[in-house]
Amino acid sequence: MFRKVKALLTLTRPPNGILMFIAVLAGVTLSNKQTITPMQIILSFITAYGLNGSIMGFNDYFDRDIDRVNAPWRPIPSGAVSCLEATLFSAILGMAGIVSAILTSTPCLIVAVIAYLLAFTYNLFLKKMGLIGNMAVSGVVVAPFIYGAVLSDGYVSTRLILFAIPVYLSVLGREIIKGISDVEGDALRGIRSIARTKGKKFAGILGGALYIAAVSVSPFPYLINLVSWPYIVIVSLADIGFIYSAISIIKNPSRAEALKVKKMTLLWMLIALIAFIMGSIA
Repeated sequence: MFRKVKALLTLTRPPNGILMFIAVLAGVTLSNKQTITPMQIILSFITAYGLNGSIMGFNDYFDRDIDRVNAPWRPIPSGAVSCLEATLFSAILGMAGIVSAILTSTPCLIVAVIAYLLAFTYNLFLKKMGLIGNMAVSGVVVAPFIYGAVLSDGYVSTRLILFAIPVYLSVLGREIIKGISDVEGDALRGIRSIARTKGKKFAGILGGALYIAAVSVSPFPYLINLVSWPYIVIVSLADIGFIYSAISIIKNPSRAEALKVKKMTLLWMLIALIAFIMGSIA
């Protein structure tokens, strides 16, 4: 029983779900009102984790043949979770996420539904379209910021947009780099990733360039006085990490290096999220 629960939990990609929730909180701190109730915090966690976990589960279902090559240790290809269990569990998580969004507000529900449908559409066919699919995923990752701002203010401010730009660029870079590690499996489904169509070297250069582009715009919120000094101090740590990862993947666009950079990027993103929050509330 414990092994089954652990496998289902693994299916939801807990680090990704937690990052999504933190992004919602960051969206609140980046709003003008910066208001959220304890109940809204709980509902936001259910929405962020539930919808993310649902999409991750469906993604593993659709990619089960690819994962037998690219990631045989994942719950479905390893046999820890059946296809039926994965789809049922993912559907339940999706319903929980939507219901909690309904209980939050109508604007929040609209953002949640649009992001969820975009992510589901990606799983169905946008993934095969390479860069367009990468761009769709990046938009989905930015959605929690918008969700948090809408939860607090009811609208999206230009301030939030300025913060969303480096997030979008870094996620897009990560998705392109991820394609380097997935070349063999992607070939099975005809996924036209940058790594497959332009080569691993080009994908490494493009992914690294997007990381550096994200770093280059990260100081602007501080320079135009949208945040206080803790932001620039903390975000500098994330910037150093992104630059290091960019140099690493450009120098060595191998599958092993891409896997390492993909994992490290989540840490740099977490640090950047903390910077957003601390710079807004300090």
